[in-house]
Amino acid sequence: MLIAAHHLIDRLRHPRTRADDLAALRRRFAAVRPPTQAEDEAAQELRRQRLALSAALSEVTSCGGCAKGHPLPAGQWQGGHCCSGRTEGVFTDDEVAALRFAGTSHFDLMPPHAAHAGCVFRGPTGCSLRPEHRPNICVRYLCRELEDELRERGQLSAVKALSAELGRAFKNFVRLRPQEGPEDGMDGFPLG
Repeated sequence: MLIAAHHLIDRLRHPRTRADDLAALRRRFAAVRPPTQAEDEAAQELRRQRLALSAALSEVTSCGGCAKGHPLPAGQWQGGHCCSGRTEGVFTDDEVAALRFAGTSHFDLMPPHAAHAGCVFRGPTGCSLRPEHRPNICVRYLCRELEDELRERGQLSAVKALSAELGRAFKNFVRLRPQEGPEDGMDGFPLG
């Protein structure tokens, strides 16, 4: 019932596509079963690693202009080209479970007040989610422009190591979860 009320409010505040995608995601968060102890521990480790990697990337500038000149929805704003994909492609069942087990709730899923251009959390100033509430793939994705900037700063090897560690931890988390069907998991996204 609470999600339905949120949806009505979101339909007044946001474009219909954003409100509908957000309602679908919130329903998926609400449907996540309680974790096993091993899943809970793995999810907490993922949260710690997401925060560490996000902190290592906090000073980068390449993410602020990578979408400039691209067609819509990527080109809606200058940054966040990698964030212009569909929400359900990023928030897979395993990502939703990892976030939910680590404490993310539907209250944390707050979108920006702007046009809907890709993921529901993408806005003109970047992602509206705090790093601990972002999917693992979002935190650890390193495009060429970002790698070039990190190389120039002398940080590429350290950041790649953190990204690989997060990838391995997520792969471990996925292994702990019972697979319920072919739609579960990280279809289309590299884990290693």
